[in-house]
Formats: sequence, C-alpha cells, structure tokens
Amino acid sequence: MSPVLIFDLDGTLIDSKRDIADSLNFALAQEGFDTLPASKIEEMVGHGAKTLVRDALGNPSDEALGRVFLSFWNRYHDHLLDETKLYPGVLDFLENYPQITKAVVTNKPELFSQKILEGLGIRSHFRWLIGGDTLPIQKPNPEVFAPIFRELGEPVSGVMVGDSHVDIECGRAAGLKTCAVSYGFRPREELLNYQPDFLIDRFSDFSALPFLQEEGLNS
Repeated sequence: MSPVLIFDLDGTLIDSKRDIADSLNFALAQEGFDTLPASKIEEMVGHGAKTLVRDALGNPSDEALGRVFLSFWNRYHDHLLDETKLYPGVLDFLENYPQITKAVVTNKPELFSQKILEGLGIRSHFRWLIGGDTLPIQKPNPEVFAPIFRELGEPVSGVMVGDSHVDIECGRAAGLKTCAVSYGFRPREELLNYQPDFLIDRFSDFSALPFLQEEGLNS
C-alpha cells in the first residue's frame, strides 16, 4: 500500500485571496460590471476560474462570461504572485518530510498553479500537480486522483488535505482520510458539518496528527 499526501492549493498551501479578488474586481470593472467585496469573492473560490467568474456575474450571458473571464485570466496571469504567499508552517513541513510522497490537486487552472508553485519555490516537493483543467473532470469527482493512483498502484492509502467541503467529499469518495484546515477560505463550523477525519487550525499542527504515524508516513 502506497501512502500519499494530497493537498489542495488555494486556502490550504497558499493565501491567495487578495490576488484573486483584485484580479476579479479588475476584470469586472473593466467590462462594466459592479465589483464585489473581497470577502464575497473568497466564499466563491474552490470550483475553478470559470465558475468563479460565473458566480461573480450571477446569471451571465455567454458573451459576458467570455469577456470577463478573458479579462480575469489575463490580469491574474500577470499578478498572481503580487500578494500570494505560503501559509506559515508549509515550507517547514515540506522541507522536513521529503520522504513523503506528495501531490497538489486543485480546481485552479494548471497554468496558474504551476506558476505559483514555481514562483514560491515549492514545485519540486510535489510528484504530481493536477489542476482544474488537467483532466476533463474536477474535484469533487474522485476520478481526479486517477493519475496518482495508477502510478502508485492500488490500493492507495493517504490523506486529502483542503479547506472546503469539495476536498473532504473528494477525498472520502476516493477512500482517503481527510484533513480540513480552518485557516483557509471556509469557516471552521462549516468544515465540521462535513465531518473530516481531522481538522487543524494552523498548518504547523499538521505534522503532529496521528495519521503520520499510523500510515507510516513519518518514518
């Protein structure tokens, strides 16, 4: 059995909410739409870039969606590392546990995800990066893990770590343990409703969780 740690990106490894909100509001304003409070945009993050733009517009026409999405894509591509940073404790964990097989599985487009991981200097810590457009499906569809499971050889044990119900549902459906993080884009109370196996309030608490020993990940 091959253990693996699979991480969400936004709200889990990186604090990206300001750059996402700034780029989306830039696109909305440029195309003649009302901007939104950053807190409202934060609630929408997690289902991919196009869904984010669609939710921000409400019930847009295909033409409006296309215009705003293109504006957001271009703006965010050039500004996705203006304020985005790793959460405290992430880099220490990655450097202290090189023996653990790790992946990033996110609904963020692969191009953006790759650029951020490389820009923050942590891409080499992850054996796989699966973005929201890498495959025809996204989280919470557990088939998003198929490339990882095929390479490791089933059965696979491990943990899905994320900040939303999408991550919890996806990990559980794939037979993984789930660890929710409350410091990200969703409140603690909401995460508890989805009954993750573990919940942490700081990434620095991650290495103390019992599954590291139970699964042999800490050896």
